Amino acid sequence: MNSEMRPKAPNLDPDTVREEVQARTQALWPRAAEAAGLAEEGAVFRRLGSNRLLEHRRCVLEVKTVDGQSFVLRADFDRVNPRALNRQLERQSKAAQSLRPVPGVSAPEMLWKDPQHPYALMAFVQGDTAYRTLALTDYGFGARDDVLRRIGKAVGELHRVSDAGVRQFWPKPFLKMVSNRALEVREGQLWLPKPNRFLGLCAHLHRAARGARGNEFRSALAHGDLHLRNIIMSERGVSFIDFLNHNAIFPQRDIADIWLANCPEHLASDGNTPGFGLVSQADWVAFEEGYGASLTDDPVFRFLFAWRLFRFWVSLGRKLPELQRNSQTAVSVVRVLDALLADEAG
Repeated sequence: MNSEMRPKAPNLDPDTVREEVQARTQALWPRAAEAAGLAEEGAVFRRLGSNRLLEHRRCVLEVKTVDGQSFVLRADFDRVNPRALNRQLERQSKAAQSLRPVPGVSAPEMLWKDPQHPYALMAFVQGDTAYRTLALTDYGFGARDDVLRRIGKAVGELHRVSDAGVRQFWPKPFLKMVSNRALEVREGQLWLPKPNRFLGLCAHLHRAARGARGNEFRSALAHGDLHLRNIIMSERGVSFIDFLNHNAIFPQRDIADIWLANCPEHLASDGNTPGFGLVSQADWVAFEEGYGASLTDDPVFRFLFAWRLFRFWVSLGRKLPELQRNSQTAVSVVRVLDALLADEAG
């Protein structure tokens, strides 16, 4: 099968499309194996989990060779913006190189990359997601604060090796998008759950921007999609996968992603004292200890945390109908907003 053929449209039968995308990805293996000096014959393929909204064009496979080694073969057949996808892979490659001297923190090494298309073969990271590792602490498998300190330390190291210097924060580009989405909601062009409360978040962002404007912050090239399923943990260390950003320099957005990308799953549970943004105060303490900096008192971080809530809220109106979150999610984003407003009021 020609791996360069045009991908099927996402409105066709989803199972058929997934099978075709997987077949096209597997067809890349001979080239990747030859370039990486690996045995092509006898390889076994297993599809790995990825964003369901992108399965019509993206596939991530574990490839196990005859000698028992495992690798990841990833392909994205997007014809709209392949250059951006290539830059994301290059970002991961640079992160892997920068993290080599850092004990216990890594990103998968790139073993082969197509020179024109976003197809790549990379090392397979052994371990479990930070999402699952953290969840298991609720059942007595490890200590939650220890896991969060490890995550915080690893994220701090990633940002340290990606340092882009001290800069001043200017929120105008963010506020332009906030104003545009607010106008769309008011005019009925954008459906969102709890629209009036969403407009309250937009107003909060404008006020928070006044406190953050002009503040200095330590910039770093962000990961871009740093939810807990993109962090792999094992006894040997912590690894970061699936980099999405190649130019944004706000590391605070990575940290907001950790807590809000899967809202409400990482908010303070019953019996735990809530802290900033309804995240458990104990969770903040452990993460900040590992990260090596106080975050929740920083006006730039507070603005970007609210900005992440804004983006999450907007996403609720844009997901495919079968993937839209239930009403509990809408209730949760309002609860986070209420916590931010209460904190703002002092």
